[in-house]
Amino acid sequence: MPLQTLSRSLRPLVLLILALLTACNPPVARVDQVALDWPAEAGDIVALPMQRASGRWLVSISFRRPDGGERRALAWLNMGAPAPVLSKELYRELGLTEGRDLAMRIGAIGVTLGGRSVIDGPGRIGEQELFDLIFAPRRVEAVLPAGLLRHFVVTVDPGAATLTLARPGTQRPRGVPVPIRVNPVSGIAVADAWVDGRTVPLVLDVGAPFTWLRGRTVATWLGRHPGWRHAEGAIGRANLAMADLDLEPTGTVIRLPRIDLAGLALTDVGALGTGPVGGRLGEAALGEIFWDRWQAGVGEPVAGWLGNNVFDTVRLTLDYAYGQSFWERQRASGPGDLDGVGLTLVRRDTGYAVAAVATRDGRPLVPGIEVGDRLLRVDGHPLDGLAPEAALAALSARPGEQRVLELDRSGAVIRVEAEGAGF
Repeated sequence: MPLQTLSRSLRPLVLLILALLTACNPPVARVDQVALDWPAEAGDIVALPMQRASGRWLVSISFRRPDGGERRALAWLNMGAPAPVLSKELYRELGLTEGRDLAMRIGAIGVTLGGRSVIDGPGRIGEQELFDLIFAPRRVEAVLPAGLLRHFVVTVDPGAATLTLARPGTQRPRGVPVPIRVNPVSGIAVADAWVDGRTVPLVLDVGAPFTWLRGRTVATWLGRHPGWRHAEGAIGRANLAMADLDLEPTGTVIRLPRIDLAGLALTDVGALGTGPVGGRLGEAALGEIFWDRWQAGVGEPVAGWLGNNVFDTVRLTLDYAYGQSFWERQRASGPGDLDGVGLTLVRRDTGYAVAAVATRDGRPLVPGIEVGDRLLRVDGHPLDGLAPEAALAALSARPGEQRVLELDRSGAVIRVEAEGAGF
């Protein structure tokens, strides 16, 4: 094997030992020694405002410092993660390196949990810490995970941008009931979906901006339904990880005509079948290492996760104690939610480079652009310093609509007129 190929195969595998690209998952982690302090005056329901960032939701949490003072920080609401994660700076500021428990306040609710349940740092992908890779220039310092949320009835309302935590057994949830399995160790909720005549276990994850699926699962479907394929290469919100790995650049964008859950049908669902880490050779040797590692954190076999391209259209309630989810439709999904210039981006420092040019039927959708080009401006607007969702918004376009791209290629600035495509 040429050394260049070997290096490219090994680099992502080393990075993926962290298994933190989307859900910060260690091998099955249990959040233990959880104590809740629920003031009587707070009633049975506590509602918190959510902030949108990179296709995900953030909430503000107040942590207790060793001196008794409070430290506020933004936390990533991530139902696909089993255990809390703190930035390395916050982990030390709160005294967890000294064996302290983690004490926080979520709205009016006081929460204390064993410090050994908390993960020290989200890990790094290349030169960037995961929180910075996904959220910068916003400062996000924590993950609010399923292992903690399972102690509540949780409602995520995207229309109102609110997170509601309720005492189990005190409320009558609204919406269509869909059974879930709550893993007894991780606390992560899994629903059995029905696709192409087969059962597919999927994590319900509002921590993910888009539905991602195992590449092998998607390849099997495409063998029977080639019309489900829309492009090679992640585009739009399917590309909101932007990590320098093979998952997005060599992934396949598909449209599933229908996903059936118990009592509920989802139609025209976009999804990304992830590309093989380390290429076909790496996958042949090590399997779907990203998914296998992430699945270990879930605690049971899964084929992927449903993300916010689905959950942005519903008010979702998870009643962990009773193994039920409730889905209340708020709006229809938009058929052109991925339409735009067909580029897969990767984040480099404060800017963005081209990781892949999306193809359809073997033809590049944006001729004249090469992998490695740094995207400088779209229609004259600089991209450097923008948050990921803003960079992708600049590339959004109706089919046939023109965008003027300026790129740096080895120090030379080139100009490309690109057309939007439908996905």
